[in-house]
Amino acid sequence: MSFCFSTGASDTKSANQTPPSIIKRIGESVQSEIKCSHSIPSYDVILWYKQDEKGVLQLLGYLNLEYPNIEVDVKGKISFDGDGQKHSNLTISNVSVTDSAVYFCAWDTDSEEFGARRSRLVFLCC
Repeated sequence: MSFCFSTGASDTKSANQTPPSIIKRIGESVQSEIKCSHSIPSYDVILWYKQDEKGVLQLLGYLNLEYPNIEVDVKGKISFDGDGQKHSNLTISNVSVTDSAVYFCAWDTDSEEFGARRSRLVFLCC
């Protein structure tokens, strides 16, 4: 069994999420392979979300400057590092079928502006 991560773009802000795809087997990890970056000087927070097959969004956590804040229910499974003013790398440990989802990288600041990118994790059978 394998997983495929694919990246799509959805905003005109100066930001990027890579790579286009990653294929993993059950039990493997995505070690800082999903990367989010932006070049918007006033933005200092990068958020990570997971959207399941029913469309439900789950906040995984956020990076405020260099300080990660990971939601309690995903600690040990999800981690990220970086600098909220520039970039963040997402790690998913011990990939399983329940990790099949769309992963969103979003950026924010204290203003009302907001933007996002996404990566899709698809479960591949056989």
